[in-house]
Amino acid sequence: MAHRPRPASTEPQVKFLGYLAEFDDPHRLVEACDRVRQAGYKKIDAYSPFPVHGIDPALGIRPTRLPFLVLAVGLGAAVVGVLLQWYTNATDEYGPFPGYKFLISGKPTWSLPANIPVVFEIIVLSSAFATFLGMWGLNRLPMFSNPLFRLSRFKRVTSDRFFLMVGADDPIFDSVQTKQQLERFGALGVERIEHDQRDAALPGFIKPVAICLMAAALLPPAAIYRDRGMTNTATRLHFNPDMDWQDKSKTQTVSPGLSGVEGSLFADGRAMRGDVPGTVAVGELREDDRFYRGYEQGTEVPADAPLNADGSRPEPEWITSFPDNLPVDQTLMERGERQYGIYCAVCHGHGGYGDGLVSRRALELQLQNAASWTQAKSLHDPAVVAQPLGRIFDTISNGRNTMGPYRAQISPEDRWAIVLYVKALQATRADAGAPPAEAN
Repeated sequence: MAHRPRPASTEPQVKFLGYLAEFDDPHRLVEACDRVRQAGYKKIDAYSPFPVHGIDPALGIRPTRLPFLVLAVGLGAAVVGVLLQWYTNATDEYGPFPGYKFLISGKPTWSLPANIPVVFEIIVLSSAFATFLGMWGLNRLPMFSNPLFRLSRFKRVTSDRFFLMVGADDPIFDSVQTKQQLERFGALGVERIEHDQRDAALPGFIKPVAICLMAAALLPPAAIYRDRGMTNTATRLHFNPDMDWQDKSKTQTVSPGLSGVEGSLFADGRAMRGDVPGTVAVGELREDDRFYRGYEQGTEVPADAPLNADGSRPEPEWITSFPDNLPVDQTLMERGERQYGIYCAVCHGHGGYGDGLVSRRALELQLQNAASWTQAKSLHDPAVVAQPLGRIFDTISNGRNTMGPYRAQISPEDRWAIVLYVKALQATRADAGAPPAEAN
């Protein structure tokens, strides 16, 4: 099968670009640039190994438009950022892609100060892109080849030579007159610049390879679109495990087995190990019964002790004074008042009459048959007033009746501070003689 020959191109194989004049001094370069510009040439450019002061006005280069471009892009990004946040977070009335209105604690759905950080970030990001890409565009970059780089003398432009280029596309360019002018302006030499276009065509294999790559690029999105509507029994690929799977045992799990050995690593089959018998954690010995438990040293009642004649459990010898290692002063009193307000006042009330907010609300619900509630004990009850200090401390620590324990939440020092504040409340009640008509 015969192939039709390609038609011959009418364009010249070698394109004349202009003249390149060489100088050995930056001052002569600036002077030549100024005289060339005054002669009426517009398509001119200069090359030097370092910045030359005065070269811009000599070439007639105007101030760059890049700042105005960046300003316009930044202002546009600010408007887009504000509108996008308003559309996505403050309204849901526009389709086909409505936003999602955020309703949080009755606050307004739109507030400009809350959205300023995102707007600022968008301005900075867009301005950076505008600066980078704008610089490339205004300088006509990227330029993948430059005929000047093929000249041997132009290599000295990075060391000790200065060059002035006059383009052949200038309206007043003349191949003979322009060269003579450059020589009169002090050029050491004037060289004709030509661009060989015989190798400008792309290699033949580029086009089919590009088509194949474009077709292959469609495969990943096609596979993603296909899997969106399908089920799969295989697990997802996890390229970065992020330490999700480690060779270790977790709490409350079965003990792993050894390689080649049947059964678990530990005889009880558990991965967690108990405390070594006879050991106590650092700082957890707590031998002082008076301070940590509220009774005299060595008077602890065993759990299997027989009951009293009236069926009640025997109790240890509660202490009636504060521990010796606890300074009882105004600081401890204020500390107890603060902790009492945090943990106790919600049920017992700030005055200690058992009418805290939780207790009152629960009693209201009980009257409506919506809850079952036992009113909190009044701290001014004679039975409570008569209790030793150690028993009040034990009640706070371990709870009693419907009251839960607070040992894990309140430190021993703070529990004793609460005891001191409770005794102060009881003392004020004794001085007053009768409870107020409306507590709290």
